[in-house]
Amino acid sequence: MITRPRAGIEGFRGGFLDSLLVGRRPPSGSKEERLMQSGSLLCRVIAGAVVVAGAGHLSLAQGLPPVPFPPENPPSEAKRILGKMLFFDEQLSTDSTTACATCHIHGSGGADPRLAVNPGPDGVLGSPDDLFTSPGVISADAAQDYEPDPVFGLDPQLTPRAANTVIMAMYADEIFWDGRASSQFVDPQTGAVVIASGGALESQAVGPVLSDVEMAHADRDWDQVAEKLRTAVPMALASDLTADMTARLADQPGYPELFADAFGDGQITAARIAMAIATYERTLVPDQTPWDAFIAGDQNAMTPQQQQGWQVFQVSKCSICHVPPLFTDNLFINIGLRPNNEDIGREGVTGNQADRGRFKTATLRNAGLKRTLMHTGQFQNMNQIFPFYAGPGAPGNPNRAPVLPAPVPPQQQAAVADFITNALVDPRVANEQFPFDRPTLHSEGAPNPVLLTGGVAGSGGLTPRMVANVPPNVGNEWFKIGLDRPTTASPGTSGRCPC
Repeated sequence: MITRPRAGIEGFRGGFLDSLLVGRRPPSGSKEERLMQSGSLLCRVIAGAVVVAGAGHLSLAQGLPPVPFPPENPPSEAKRILGKMLFFDEQLSTDSTTACATCHIHGSGGADPRLAVNPGPDGVLGSPDDLFTSPGVISADAAQDYEPDPVFGLDPQLTPRAANTVIMAMYADEIFWDGRASSQFVDPQTGAVVIASGGALESQAVGPVLSDVEMAHADRDWDQVAEKLRTAVPMALASDLTADMTARLADQPGYPELFADAFGDGQITAARIAMAIATYERTLVPDQTPWDAFIAGDQNAMTPQQQQGWQVFQVSKCSICHVPPLFTDNLFINIGLRPNNEDIGREGVTGNQADRGRFKTATLRNAGLKRTLMHTGQFQNMNQIFPFYAGPGAPGNPNRAPVLPAPVPPQQQAAVADFITNALVDPRVANEQFPFDRPTLHSEGAPNPVLLTGGVAGSGGLTPRMVANVPPNVGNEWFKIGLDRPTTASPGTSGRCPC
């Protein structure tokens, strides 16, 4: 039996993707064995993939296939730990308030545990088209001064769709709900093709960093991103750093040194940021669910009710799109959540009207940990899902998938729900154990800066409101405060004070 370390730096020494192999280990003295023994998580990912691919008679102990790595972005331990830090470092955003991980928390199934209500297309809260999405940054102009947004004012803007999980994304050729992050990765700075195929993770990683809703001020460019990282202290805003982060930062390297370790020199570019983050994300393999153990032969890994749910699932229409072992087909489908003119989905990428309202099928792995479900975030548990799929869907969807409706008999719903919400959850994800471990973000702690008192209404009847959410860390030249509703004539302003 292979021992599977559960947490911390010990996760580098044994089992990870080695557990995919059944029957034998690599030949003694072989390159694969040396890689597995080198203490590097990424080396063992490569070795596991090589041996499985090179020995057709081997099977997978868990259900998931080997992790695909594009040859243009070969993994390394230096690249993985750099990517992990970039994923969790809020300094990657313009105002140091948002990291990739802010909207993608592993313990929440790789999605966002926060519940923010976007008023949707009609701009009215409390109406049927409300969306449950993710807070981003407060709107700011190219000079990084606060600029009130027409909908959100000087509050954090909200994304138009719920955050999908990053866990399992390495198996998809196209990422985001609408698939706009393509398999071919094009360097956003040079226009050159960096990865011909298999680079959807890299394509996705460069999107949010320049988004003026998610992480950036207006007109941010990659030169500004690189300049900020050159002078930033890695992980300066986070606390409770993971064991591998702590070990790598023991000699206090800066980001140029971390990039040099990963890529040969200290140049910081969009492509390198993307390749590092993607390398880290390819290590997030949730293959230790009760279902995986059950499929591998442990007949007691799932409860009797979960086994019943698995049997029902296999013969239901659910399995047509949520195909094991990924529990998604990574394709796009219109299930009729909302009228398809509210969000055209895949059509916005392909230009094909037949794709209107189509969105990527989400994996069911770790879905039981997610705060919301669907791209609208409108459901929060499986008990809400069953009635929807049994019904006709929202009006205004002439291209709703013909496989629908897909009812599950009421007497079988509890078993199916138990199977999905529990048997498909990897306990390492739920408990945020290596490789799903993480630091505590600055935004998760007590507010800093702290607003000590409220405003007093002036002669115009408006009460001024202080806006202060940028961390006041040493070296942050873009620390700023804003004043919302100072007068009837001036809706908002801000000022900066280097720390």
